[in-house]
Amino acid sequence: TFGEEIHEGQIVFHAASASEPPGKRISEIKTVAIHLTFHDRNDINILSEEGTSALRKHKVIRMANEALDQGGLLTQEDLAVLLCTSRRTIRRDIKELKQQGIEVPTRGTLQDIGPGVSHKTKIVKMWLEGYEYTDIERKTGHSGVSVQRYLSGFSTVVRFCSRGYSLQEIRELTDMSDRLVQEYLDLYETFKDRPESQIRFQQILSESTPSKKSQLSWNKRPGVMNS
Repeated sequence: TFGEEIHEGQIVFHAASASEPPGKRISEIKTVAIHLTFHDRNDINILSEEGTSALRKHKVIRMANEALDQGGLLTQEDLAVLLCTSRRTIRRDIKELKQQGIEVPTRGTLQDIGPGVSHKTKIVKMWLEGYEYTDIERKTGHSGVSVQRYLSGFSTVVRFCSRGYSLQEIRELTDMSDRLVQEYLDLYETFKDRPESQIRFQQILSESTPSKKSQLSWNKRPGVMNS
């Protein structure tokens, strides 16, 4: 989650919990408080260069994925209210984005998307391929805060892996899902020997991470709760 801190340009919104099964009445659905980026530093450039429709689609992608990252799912009605437009327009935007290969996770569509590679992994892959933060933000519709968070998570996984931690240990120490840790490890294996990615990995590995022995010893100390 984004935690308690709310960043500039963000709002607090109550969305349906991603754990809620389909078919339940709205009044029975558990909700979660999430932070959504209503305005990002790159929005003005998208508006001036690509127009209002492109900006709205960027916001649809950004908000839907931010909600999912925090354990929530927006509905098409939520997005319509947030973006001051109609549900029909949102539905059309989502359809057009899907035709471009971009899936928008909403309460009505998530089950249809299936277990493909996560949006986090796709963004990290772009960074490893040489794209800069601003390029990634423009191409994916994700906010700078989200992009930085995904790259930070990937970097942590790489540092633990380079020091001999197993997938299970990394999952417990990072509180990530098995699936996401495995995707990050697969990316690491794919890109670690590519010349164009060496500078990226040098940046990652230059930051310190506790050795396996010291970290596991700390976890076993009296009064320390293991994950």
